[in-house]
Amino acid sequence: MATFEDLRAAVLPGANWLAAGPDVAPSTATSLDLAWVRLMRAGRPPFDALDPGDLAIMPRSALDLVAAEGEGEGDGVAGLVRGCVETRIGGVVLVGDPDQPALEPGDPAIDDLVGIAAAAGLPVLDAGPADAVAIERSAIGFLVNHRAEVERQATILETRLEQVALGGGGPEGLAAAIAAFLGRPIAIEGRRGATLAVHVPPDVPWAAAAVTAYHLRRRSAASRIALPIPGDPGSGRGALALLGERPPSELERVATARIAGLVALELARDEALGRAVEIARREPLPADGPPWVVIVARQAPAGADGDGAELDPRDRAARLPDRDEAERREVLRRETLRREALRREIRSLAPARRLSLRGDVQSVELRIVAAIDPSDADGSMIGARIGRLLGRIVAVSRPFDAIAGRSSAEADARATLEAAETLADPPGVARADRLPAYRLLGNLHNLPDGTRQARALLAPLLRGRADVRRERIATLRAVLDQPGFAEAAELLGVHRNTVAYRIRRIEEATGWRLTDPELRLPLALALRLVQDD
Repeated sequence: MATFEDLRAAVLPGANWLAAGPDVAPSTATSLDLAWVRLMRAGRPPFDALDPGDLAIMPRSALDLVAAEGEGEGDGVAGLVRGCVETRIGGVVLVGDPDQPALEPGDPAIDDLVGIAAAAGLPVLDAGPADAVAIERSAIGFLVNHRAEVERQATILETRLEQVALGGGGPEGLAAAIAAFLGRPIAIEGRRGATLAVHVPPDVPWAAAAVTAYHLRRRSAASRIALPIPGDPGSGRGALALLGERPPSELERVATARIAGLVALELARDEALGRAVEIARREPLPADGPPWVVIVARQAPAGADGDGAELDPRDRAARLPDRDEAERREVLRRETLRREALRREIRSLAPARRLSLRGDVQSVELRIVAAIDPSDADGSMIGARIGRLLGRIVAVSRPFDAIAGRSSAEADARATLEAAETLADPPGVARADRLPAYRLLGNLHNLPDGTRQARALLAPLLRGRADVRRERIATLRAVLDQPGFAEAAELLGVHRNTVAYRIRRIEEATGWRLTDPELRLPLALALRLVQDD
């Protein structure tokens, strides 16, 4: 069986005792076993049944209705509480309305309830504004299978921390969420014991003393959970400290073990963000921003070294074992000069206040930061200019406004470039906001039997001479990819009437009607899978 204190620690760790609890006055009532859970309703009778050992959950709205009935014999809040005491229930949980402020001293109904309960030794717990039905469900779950309910509560905390992390809350936001959920002061320490955040939940009488003791002596914490922060193993681990003398509850042990990895990852992200900000201060972004975009391209065309790999000039020279040292140095010099000239050409595309080039000639990638304006809101126009200069695909990140966003924008653009390079027909400018589309198209070849089915669909176009097959495939692809025949003709370099004639021939040979939307999508996918020579 479970006691009221066990249930509080597992289901309502942030709740406060109002009467006959360990934090109010010593009492054995909280150590008595609970029998079941009853939810008070707004009506008569207030409970369907109430037996010895039951836990009574009293929503504030239902309590107000009882108080409004007056103080006649057996009526009102006083009568309700006396009935609970005579029944010898296990305790009371007061629940405020979610959209109402927390309970405050001076409320007649609350004062009556707490006064009578305290005199009778009936424990009363204030759960604060919450969903009474959810508390009932959690309390029943704890009594039926307390381990499963503890795990569920730990999952709730984990979900809240994920939301804090996604919102950029940092160590302070994490500490606040953990402290509020567990109802005790929390400290988060970084590498080598540096205190990153301390948070004290409201209405915890002993919290201030616990924090003072922690600052005077770190080892005064009730529990310390190691945080395996990714990175240099020699730089030490972080820690999540539960402050105060109260031993950790089962929920606190389970929940902190569950969230340790998530908190460690968030601390690592926070460190990386700090480093990015420091780097950004040393390398200013173009003055005409924000907003900015990051544009990424390969330093040299794929395959320039003979096997498709990307090499810096020193690696390229090292792959010439049959040449003497002087010849290898000459290869290195020419490659370095070529890259320097290319970087000068890129810089000439826009003034320094609008474009900056990062890295150097030895970098594997060309990384450009460009300030953009409303006429080029997604950076695709400057990306296209750079792509034409390089003669190869470039990737453009989403626009960003904060200096610290540059590192994530670079990662965004790099991932987009890698995904677009896997396509059979990659775009000249790959946009980060289309990364999922590139990954989807790049994985079409992994569909079971996808290529065979694509060839079966396109079979009428894959017959005949090679030049005829290429013309049909190119024409169909252009028509499906472009908004109209005029744009398709411009792409193919032919007259619009020529495109219309070719499409009529294709429809006659296949029986297709390219205006049919149910056919256009499968044909477009099939063309991605089949590249006819």
